[in-house]
Amino acid sequence: MRTSRALPWRLPRALVALAVAIVVGGVATVVTTTSALRAETALPADPATASPEPSSVAPPPVASPRPARTVHVDALRARVPAQVLVVSKVPLPVDVVRRLLAATGARATLVVASGPVHIGSGQTTALGVDPSSFRAWTPKGTAESDGVWRSVAAGEGSVAHVVARAFALPLGGSVVTSAVRPVPLRVGSLATTGLPGVGLVVDAARSRELGLMASTGLLLSAPQRDPDITAAYARDVVGSLGVVDPVQVDRRASGRWVAPTTGQVTSPFGPRAAPLPGATTFHEGIDIGAPIGTPVYAMSDGVVLYAGPASGFGSEVVLSHRGGVTTVYGHVSRLLVTAGRVTAGQPIALVGNEGESTGPHLHAEVRVDDRPVDPLVWLRDHGVQLR
Repeated sequence: MRTSRALPWRLPRALVALAVAIVVGGVATVVTTTSALRAETALPADPATASPEPSSVAPPPVASPRPARTVHVDALRARVPAQVLVVSKVPLPVDVVRRLLAATGARATLVVASGPVHIGSGQTTALGVDPSSFRAWTPKGTAESDGVWRSVAAGEGSVAHVVARAFALPLGGSVVTSAVRPVPLRVGSLATTGLPGVGLVVDAARSRELGLMASTGLLLSAPQRDPDITAAYARDVVGSLGVVDPVQVDRRASGRWVAPTTGQVTSPFGPRAAPLPGATTFHEGIDIGAPIGTPVYAMSDGVVLYAGPASGFGSEVVLSHRGGVTTVYGHVSRLLVTAGRVTAGQPIALVGNEGESTGPHLHAEVRVDDRPVDPLVWLRDHGVQLR
């Protein structure tokens, strides 16, 4: 038989009643708010492929750096064939999401946080995601391992290869990002998401401190349609509310290609002599000699993945194109774009002599799945002849 000790003092009945009312009212408010949020973010999904949906509301900021902790990430059971990424400046209303589903015929959706962030003085787009859910939406071969997503869930940042290379970031290095205030991140893995313009992925728990807005990113999966067609239907619905781009799941590098600038090739792709006697380095692009201020053009339609300072290049622009292709433009003296979509032949920068350079020129690269290929051969195969 359990006994209890009498309190040495008694609370007034009115005060007790008030306390009970506050507790009950608080619980009711939490339940009501939680139910409303679930109703707002519960989107139709294909039960065979859809992953658990991340919370659309980020918890309060957590101080950085964080202590190491063990994080569980669900095993990758199925891959969702993501086709379209919608990024909006404001949270996507539920009615807009429903119209997107109806217009595109999407079978599965994933809502994430998104927003522009600065890495050093450069800019890219960041996503705040639930690691277990999001990894199923990344194209096959891009950061599939459990370790990658455990590191993201532990508070580290998954940084696209080209962004990491711009800062010479080693695995386990650190990078400072900012939107509202500087936030240090440990680079737990150097990965590419395959998503147009996205250079940084973090756990949704860090969204608020990075200045990312909940429910402003939406992935749509409509595998029965071509990604460009799905994107066109989505643009009709979204209008000026956001930017819609097809995810790079199609291996074709389609579209028009143009020369990156005017001038002669002064250093080809491949091995070349290094400053030290007897040493060689591998030149991952081509150098085109041109006066300072000569326009630099986007070689094909794409999205700005990164624009800003780069190790050895002074400043560079990196564009993301269809088919897992990226192009790099280094030693530029002025950036004409920092984010968003570009078209083939659009001026994106000006030739310079920045960084480790022996004279005014443009360093241009073409990379397929982050592997460098000879730009002269690539452009020739796409109908462009350089001198």
